[in-house]
Amino acid sequence: MAVLRLCILGLALLLIGSCGQQKLDSSGLDSKSIEDAGSTTTALAVSSTTPDNGSTSVSRTASIVVNFNKSIYFINSSNTSLESWDVRSTSSVPCNSSEIKVKDRPILISKDSYSNCLYANGTIGSSSITIDLKSALDSNTTYKVKVLKESLDGSRKLKDASDGSGTQMSSDYEFSFTTGS
Repeated sequence: MAVLRLCILGLALLLIGSCGQQKLDSSGLDSKSIEDAGSTTTALAVSSTTPDNGSTSVSRTASIVVNFNKSIYFINSSNTSLESWDVRSTSSVPCNSSEIKVKDRPILISKDSYSNCLYANGTIGSSSITIDLKSALDSNTTYKVKVLKESLDGSRKLKDASDGSGTQMSSDYEFSFTTGS
């Protein structure tokens, strides 16, 4: 009789294991149906940055690199992706300026909480964005970098290229660093 109970229990666990998502904790087995379990895919997110968040004594001429956990593209509603940009000015401009192309970029760089943004050249790789500064950053200054899930003007979205539906990041990502002398 005990063997029969074990067989039935084993069969029940096997059946439950194939029908949804389970979580075993101190209170027992918690099971969800396939519909309630939701997606198990990993969302598009920033995986690392150079410089690291909170870094100090960063070179004033260092490139800024944002790495993602998946391949990416920055695309507009006409399915035209932005792969790189080159700016000619070395000054900063209001981040929300419609006259100068800052509002359609995937990354903002600022030393004053995004009132003004720096110009920078950018390249979007398969799973990273690299920013090459047009001029040296100010010494002993904290800079904030914001990776946007959508450009300020709403014309472009940062999306997961490995996902057929092009899932976006769930929110903007921000980090900061402080330059050296």
